[in-house]
Amino acid sequence: MLMNLLEFVVSEYDSLAALIIFLIVVIVTLFKWEYRLPISIIGSSILLMLNILNYDDFLRYMNFNIVIFLLGMMVIVGYLEENNYFTYLISKIIKYMHGSGYRLFIIMMFLSAFFSALVDQVTAILFLSALSFELSSLYETDPYPLLIAILFSIIVGGTATVIGDPVSLIIAFQGNLTMTDFLHWAAPITLLTLGVLIIYIILIFRRHVRGLTKSMESKDLVSVKSVLMSNQARNVGFSTTILILVLILIMLHGYIASFLNNYLGFSLDSNTTLMLAPLIISGIVLSKDVELGRRIIIHRVDWDTLLFFVFFFIIVGSLDKTGILLVFRDIIIGYSGESTFKMFLLVAFITGLLSIFVANIMTVATLAPVIKLLYLKGLYVFPIWWAMLFSSVYMGISTPIGTTASLVLLGLLDKRRVERIPLHTWMKIGLPIAFISTIFALFILFLWFF
Repeated sequence: MLMNLLEFVVSEYDSLAALIIFLIVVIVTLFKWEYRLPISIIGSSILLMLNILNYDDFLRYMNFNIVIFLLGMMVIVGYLEENNYFTYLISKIIKYMHGSGYRLFIIMMFLSAFFSALVDQVTAILFLSALSFELSSLYETDPYPLLIAILFSIIVGGTATVIGDPVSLIIAFQGNLTMTDFLHWAAPITLLTLGVLIIYIILIFRRHVRGLTKSMESKDLVSVKSVLMSNQARNVGFSTTILILVLILIMLHGYIASFLNNYLGFSLDSNTTLMLAPLIISGIVLSKDVELGRRIIIHRVDWDTLLFFVFFFIIVGSLDKTGILLVFRDIIIGYSGESTFKMFLLVAFITGLLSIFVANIMTVATLAPVIKLLYLKGLYVFPIWWAMLFSSVYMGISTPIGTTASLVLLGLLDKRRVERIPLHTWMKIGLPIAFISTIFALFILFLWFF
């Protein structure tokens, strides 16, 4: 089967060029993450210059629905951050964490997963890593154990909803899955896996947790709260309203599309209504305070990541245009014999393995269109979407480059001029729980679907 791919690529100039450009972009992004945007722009430009893709192809493969959704969410979350809304929420529950290292770890891990599912993992790691440094400084303890606990919880929690992880978003749009689908199929597995993760982290860091408890005994709750409340929250009522509203619109976007189409004569698909939910709310947010809105657009929107997604999607689109993805589809069918269970195992293995070495967002952005081609061929792929989700995200925990959240954390450590977590330390902690979490999630999926 692999020989078929090699023969096809060698015989087709466009296919060979597209594959080489794709591999160069992936390799550069893997080893030099900070160059992901320029290399993806260069790669897309070469595809256009060689006439492998034309202008219409650019527009077709950009996946603007995903990019616009992310843009809207970044604006909304940026507004909440500008008003110190997340710090306000933490200040309300800090009293439940103070006094016990075990309580602090467990509650912070639940909060990390919750915030990741609620907003997205990038926002969650930006906010909660800063909080982790503050708490570690306040209690005079090593920040790394709490950072790792928070990061792994954020990664796991992001699988519960459409908006929790860019991987979830890509799978939702490619597989036409709704927030209801995620809450029904993904959220229970996420919650159970989080429980496993908490037990694992507490066991791994039990000495640190006991030391943290002793350190807490010398601190009073008032001083802890004063640190958190040093930046006063603003517009709490409005912030709460827009957060609840956008979550409701996202959760009900499938029903909203059906209502608009059946009763008001619209012709919207569920993906369009999903994209419109944060877009409309972000427009309201920007209009409330024009000056603040300008700051949010400039400083809070991660334009590098958004533009990288645009150009990387275009490069993946070249694999579709030149027929390489069809060959991948046929390889999967050839090895699985059109058996859903065999495809389930094969896709889980491939995505999990690749996500150890390549950021899972790139793995899923490449392979999700292949699964869609299997669906268009008439095969039953519903369980395969979930296998791809959990294997790519959970195996991404293994290394610092496996997930978007871990890459963001590395950048934050560099900005703070704090020493990075050594690779062997990361893998010693991350690799076992990555395998445990992935096998656990896939086993539950097996019980449900097979």
